Amino acid sequence: MNDKKPALDDLPEALIADNHPGFSFVWVVPIVALLIGLVLIYREYSSLGPSINIVFRSAEGIEPKQTEIRYRDVAIGKVKNVEFNDDLSQVVVTAQLQKGMDALLSRNTRFWVVRPRIGASGASGISTLLSGVYIAVDPGKGEGYTEDFVGLEEPPKILSDAKGRLFRLKAEQLGSISLGSPVYYRQIQVGEVTGYRLAEDGSHVDMDVFIDAPHDQLVRNTTRFWNVSGVGMELSPDGLNVQFESLVSLFAGGVAFDTPRSLEKDTLAEEGSVFHLYDSRKKSEERSGRLKLPYVLYFDDSVRGLSVGAGVEFRGIPVGEVLDITLAKREDDQPVHIAVLIALEPDRVPFSKDVHYPVESDLDDDVRRKLFQKALDELVARGLRARLITGNMLTGQLVVDMDLEPEASLASIDYSGKYPVLPTAPNSLSNITSSLVTLLGKLKRLPLDEMGNHLLNFSEGMDKLVNNPDLQQSAEDLGQALKELNALVGTLNSKAPQIMDEIDGLGVDARHMVVQMEKMFQTLEKSLSDQGSMGGELSRTMRELNAAARAVRGVADYLERHPEALLQGKTQ
Repeated sequence: MNDKKPALDDLPEALIADNHPGFSFVWVVPIVALLIGLVLIYREYSSLGPSINIVFRSAEGIEPKQTEIRYRDVAIGKVKNVEFNDDLSQVVVTAQLQKGMDALLSRNTRFWVVRPRIGASGASGISTLLSGVYIAVDPGKGEGYTEDFVGLEEPPKILSDAKGRLFRLKAEQLGSISLGSPVYYRQIQVGEVTGYRLAEDGSHVDMDVFIDAPHDQLVRNTTRFWNVSGVGMELSPDGLNVQFESLVSLFAGGVAFDTPRSLEKDTLAEEGSVFHLYDSRKKSEERSGRLKLPYVLYFDDSVRGLSVGAGVEFRGIPVGEVLDITLAKREDDQPVHIAVLIALEPDRVPFSKDVHYPVESDLDDDVRRKLFQKALDELVARGLRARLITGNMLTGQLVVDMDLEPEASLASIDYSGKYPVLPTAPNSLSNITSSLVTLLGKLKRLPLDEMGNHLLNFSEGMDKLVNNPDLQQSAEDLGQALKELNALVGTLNSKAPQIMDEIDGLGVDARHMVVQMEKMFQTLEKSLSDQGSMGGELSRTMRELNAAARAVRGVADYLERHPEALLQGKTQ
C-alpha cells in the first residue's frame, strides 16, 4: 500500500470574491434579543425602590430572593441578601422594596418576621406553615427618613393605625398577666396588654394596656382596673361563690375595669394616664390610693388584737393600713414602747381648700406628698391624734382611729427619724383605767376608819331616836291631830254650800254700800263746788281770812319798825 501525500501544488486555490453581499440577516436575532434584554433591565431597575437593611437576632426561616416584605399582606419587596454583622452577634437582612415604598420608611417604622407562634393568648402566623415566613412592616407615625432598622423579635400588639388609646397600670406584681392578655369591660374584651416592665426602682410593675375605640371613652379619671387572672373564690353565709372572667383569662390572665358611681368629679382620662391595678374587684371598691406615705405611731397601751393589715380610719372612713408592729426603745426612763408603722393614702384625703379630691390623683407624686404633709401638719396642730379602738366587738380586733381632740396638748409631727412620727393619745379603756386608778388612790387617802366610826355613831343615834318612847307618843299625837284635821275638813265640806250663799249675800250688800257711797261723794262734790251753798260760804270765809291776814301782816310790819308803839301808842 503506497501512502503518497498529495503535493501542495495539487491543492485547489481559494478564490477571493471582489464584491460581498453586505449585512447578513443572521445578526438580527441576537440584536433584537439584546435590545429586549436592555429594555427588561431598564424596566426592572426603574421599578425598584429603596434598598433597606434590617437587623435581627437570627435569620430563622428567611431565604434570600424568596422571603417577601409585606404591608397589609401585600408584597412590596423581597429579601436580597442575608449576612452577619461585624461581630457575628446578629444578622443583617438586605431587602429591595418596590418603587414608591420609601413613603413607608421613617424612624418609627417597625419590621418583624411572621412565623407560626403559639402562646397563651392564642396562635398566629399559621398560614406561613405552607407559604413560608415573611417580613411584615408597620410604617408608624413620625418623621426622619432612614434605610437602617432593627427588627422586632415579637410582633407588635398594636399597629400604628389602630384606633384607640394607650394607658399605663401600676401593679405590685405581674401575676399571670402576659403580652396579649385581654382587657374586659363588663366581660366584653375591649383591649389587650401590650407590654410590661419592672420599674426603675423595682418597687412595682408597669403595664401598658391599649383600649380599642370607641371603648376608650369608657376610661374616666375615676376608673378602677383589677386583675381577673385565675379563679376567685369567696366563702359567705350564702355559700361558696366562684368567679372568673373567661376561659382565656383563666389561662392567659386578664384585666378588667369599671367606673364606679360616686361623688367624685368624673372626667375623661387622657391618653397615657396612670392607674393602679388592684388584685381583685373587691379591693378596687375600697378606694385605695396609689400613693402611700409611711408614718410611725408610738403606743404605751397593749396592742393585743392589732395585726398587720388592720385599717387606719378617720372618723370611720379608711385612710390607710398597718404595715408593721414592733417594740422600740424609748428615750425616757421607761424601757420600751410599741411602734406601729402605718401607711396613709393621700388620695383619700382632700389636701386643701384650693385642691379638691380627686384632682389630686392627676398631680405629680412629689406635689401630692408635699400638699398632704402640709395638710397633716395643720390637722395635728388642731389636735389630730391617733389611738387604738376596737373595730370588731366579736373578735376583739383593733384598728387605728384618727380624730381631732380639741383639748389635746400642743404637738407636732417629728420628721427627725427615718419615718415621720405622728402624736398619739391613749385609748378609751386606758382613760377609764387611769381614772379608776386615780379614784382608788383618792379613796385610799380618805380616813375610812374615822368615817366608819362616825357612820356607826350616826346609825346608833338614829336607832335611839327611832326607838325613843317620846317619838312614838309624838307620832300618836300627830296621828290624832291629822284625824281632827280630817274631821274639820269634812265639816267644811258639808257646810260649804251655806257658807257660799252667805258670801254671795255679803257681796250683794257690799255692792249696795258702794252705790250709796258713790252717791254721797257726788253730793259732797256738788256742795263743795263754787255753785254749791257750802262752796260759796267757804269762798267768802276764805276771802275774809285773807283780808285779816293782810291786816295782821301790816300791824306786824309797823310794830317791827316802831316797837315803842306798844307803850306809847301810835303817834300821829
